[in-house]
Parts: sequence; C-alpha cells; structure tokens
Amino acid sequence: MIAELLPLSEGNIGFVSPSHCVDQMVSIVETLRLRGLNPVIVYNSNGYDRAETIRRLEGIVDVWLPDFKYSDDSLAMEYSTAPDYSAVALSSLKEMVHQCGVTLQTNDRGIATRGVIVRHLVLPGVAANSIGVLRMIAEEISPNLHISLMSQYYPAGKVKSQKLKVQSSKSKIQLIAALNAEPGTQNAEPLLRTITKGEYESVSEAFYSLGFSRGWLQEFDSQINYRPDFAKENPFG
Repeated sequence: MIAELLPLSEGNIGFVSPSHCVDQMVSIVETLRLRGLNPVIVYNSNGYDRAETIRRLEGIVDVWLPDFKYSDDSLAMEYSTAPDYSAVALSSLKEMVHQCGVTLQTNDRGIATRGVIVRHLVLPGVAANSIGVLRMIAEEISPNLHISLMSQYYPAGKVKSQKLKVQSSKSKIQLIAALNAEPGTQNAEPLLRTITKGEYESVSEAFYSLGFSRGWLQEFDSQINYRPDFAKENPFG
C-alpha cells in the first residue's frame, strides 16, 4: 500500500508523533529499502522526544520536523503537562542537528530532502516564552537553522466553547473554574484569544535580532486564513 501511494506524496513518507512506535517505523523503512524504495523519511514531532530515541533513528530519518514549544517549563507543565520540556526538546534537537546539520537540502522543486525545520507557534500572552525559544536555539545550537514561526493560534474545541460560555455568564469565575477542571489547562485564560499584532511583532523582531535569516514567518492574519471549515466538503480549501 505504501509503495502504491509514494507517487502521490512527492516520494516522501511522514511519520507523525511516532515516538511510541519507533520499532515499527524502523521496520517499515528497512522493508521499503529492501524492496529498492528510498523515499524521503520525515519525522514530524512535538519535540518532546528523548535524545536516545532520536539517536536510534540515525540513518533512517532524512528530514526532522520538530516543534519547539516552550522555553518556560512552568508554561510547558501548565499547558502540556510536559515537565522539563525545554531541556528535553533542546537535547533531542541537538541530536537531530548532529545527524543532518543546519543546512536544509531541497530538490529541484524546492521540497526538503534532508535537514531540520523547527516549528514554533506563538501563543497569546506569553511572547517572552517564544523569544526564549528562539534565544535557546540561537545560543545553544545555531541561528542558521530553518525556523517556521507561526502566528495561527486561535481558540478552538473546548477552549473556544468556554469562551462562548463566558460571554453569557455573570463573571469570569465560572470560566476559570471550568478551565481548572481540565488537566493541563490551569489558568489558561490567555488562550481564549488570538495573539496580538504587537506580540507577534516582538517575536518577529527577536527572530532577526538573534541572527535568524532562514525559514518562514507567517503573516499575522494567518490565524484567520488557516482555520479549516469542517462544514465544507474540503475543509482546508
């Protein structure tokens, strides 16, 4: 089945959050290679991977696509229940760079074939966290890495429903109590809004001041343009 789909995927195979099934992933890739197939292997991760897991994948993964969500570990614990996120993510990212370097290699169509792309989503109310992420990468690894800086956060799902609830409630106390009842979302009131233009500009300015020049910065209005509409036949169209 995978072999049949390869022509439709530009010759790439992406594994999304595969940390818990690395053995199976390796088996799939090795089987494909035994059959003479050598697709570009993309490892799409939230960044919270053990360095030893990444080390096991040397020679297997071609393109690393990790998030780097937090430099503030208290925020990582509050929003994602991920203790020591910054140290774990930094260690795994260093191993990715050790394997593939900081230069992103692409084919004649501009599609990545080898390298590392780090994604970071700017969250409302915590621009300092985003600036801290960029500083950690620049100082601990290299400002020559490709960074995908995203402005597209918007309240959705349970967070959005709580926002609608507070609009008709007598006070915000009910909202905060409801959020506190959800694991990993304590004191999450800033998540009830999108980021401000000032917040995104401060992070974008830090991107350049820290020496980054490779990658992509989303337009500020991406928070509107990147919202799927699941009422449509093609929600992402």
